[in-house]
Amino acid sequence: MSSQVKEDLYGVSWSNPAWSHFLCSANVLDYFCDLSNPFYDRQCNNEVIRMQRLHPEQLLCMTGVEFYLHHAQEPILFIIRKQQRLSPTQVTPLAYYYVINGTVLQAPDLSTLLNSRLLTAIVGLKKVIQTLGPCARYHPSDGSYSWDDPNVLLGYNKEPDQAYTKSQSTSNTERDLYKSANLFQVQRTDTLLADWMNRFPVPSASFIQNLANSGQTSSVPTVTSAINASGVVSLTSAQTVRYFQESIHTTNVII
Repeated sequence: MSSQVKEDLYGVSWSNPAWSHFLCSANVLDYFCDLSNPFYDRQCNNEVIRMQRLHPEQLLCMTGVEFYLHHAQEPILFIIRKQQRLSPTQVTPLAYYYVINGTVLQAPDLSTLLNSRLLTAIVGLKKVIQTLGPCARYHPSDGSYSWDDPNVLLGYNKEPDQAYTKSQSTSNTERDLYKSANLFQVQRTDTLLADWMNRFPVPSASFIQNLANSGQTSSVPTVTSAINASGVVSLTSAQTVRYFQESIHTTNVII
């Protein structure tokens, strides 16, 4: 029950307009110890001192809960600490209260502050996920995702601009191309072609002439026909395929 009351006090503020404009280090503790202040504990040692009209220095000789002026920045800010006095030189802080321009509020502890910040971050992430979730489009053919414009989905932009319409049409065209061959297949084909070019490189013109004279390869006619007037081998796509086929089936592979 006490923890619930403590949590509720984080949203409570208190002030006394009668003399809140005359606060200073000498009277702010008396201002805080008003009986109408919900943060004030009537069972504390400060109340005992007031009832018995003792000097405030007598608090050092007592044990129990007390309120102490921890910091003062006149005339705006005062920080009051609620503490458990164990001895004249040993105290344990229990809570902090700050007085700003006559208004008293309780400072949150570290646990409450972290919980509040985490809850705020989680709520924001939840709203983002709920908003952007319907914008995702999954394509089983290639395992990729595409995203619709959230402004159009939420009705912020009733008439999308031409750039967005053009990008959507381009995206649809690329999506149709992916139906016949996905990105993995295209990249894999390029990798295989590069591997074949490394394994079966096009030889130089002088090397082709030497092999043609010795008759050691069956792919010489295909490559020899591609030698231009300057002596450079220039194969067309059909000649390249033909050269690969002849190189694969020959017993003496040129590497």
